[in-house]
Amino acid sequence: MANDTDADHEEGPSDADSEADDDSTAVDDRPTEREREFAQMQRRLNEREMGLDQRSAELDRREEKVDAREEELDQRATELDEREYRLDEREAALDDRETALDEREAELTEYNAQLSERAAELDEHEETLNTYLSGQMAEVKEAVGETMYDALDQYEADRSGGRFGPTGTMLVGLTGVALVVAGIGFGALVSAGTASFGVGGTTTNLAIAAVVAIVGLALNLGTVAGKI
Repeated sequence: MANDTDADHEEGPSDADSEADDDSTAVDDRPTEREREFAQMQRRLNEREMGLDQRSAELDRREEKVDAREEELDQRATELDEREYRLDEREAALDDRETALDEREAELTEYNAQLSERAAELDEHEETLNTYLSGQMAEVKEAVGETMYDALDQYEADRSGGRFGPTGTMLVGLTGVALVVAGIGFGALVSAGTASFGVGGTTTNLAIAAVVAIVGLALNLGTVAGKI
């Protein structure tokens, strides 16, 4: 009996110790306040890290877009610079062309003024020459008419008179008229500077014209006077 009691006593403390151990284990499994704070801090840090990762990823995407846009803008700026350079070259070429055209226009204007002045001088000279020739031709025509009338009168008065006979005298008179006309016409051409032939200078040609006209006039006067 005593042994049984002792065994019971021995088994009693052992059971008590087991229950105490179970209670301590149950108490140890529950997190403490500090552990809960650490866990909460870790969650906050994880969430913050995740947010920063998302933000970093978003900034990376934005940076890629900005880099692409910057590259596009740089390319566009290069194209605009090249276009501006081409436009500057074109504008300079147009300025040079405009200057050249202005110079040519000024030269043509001056040349036109010179031609107009020359045309006016030629018109005045031509008018003077026409007036002179008209007067000379009128005088020649009058002289020729008088010569012809005188020759006819002389021919009628003396049919047998004259060294060359009536026909020869008339021919001589006509030759004289032709020489007078030729001398005056040649002199007018020499004075106008439009003579296509000549012996020497202007003075020489005028002298020749005067001689021809004088010879023609002498023939006419000789015919009228009945000396030829």
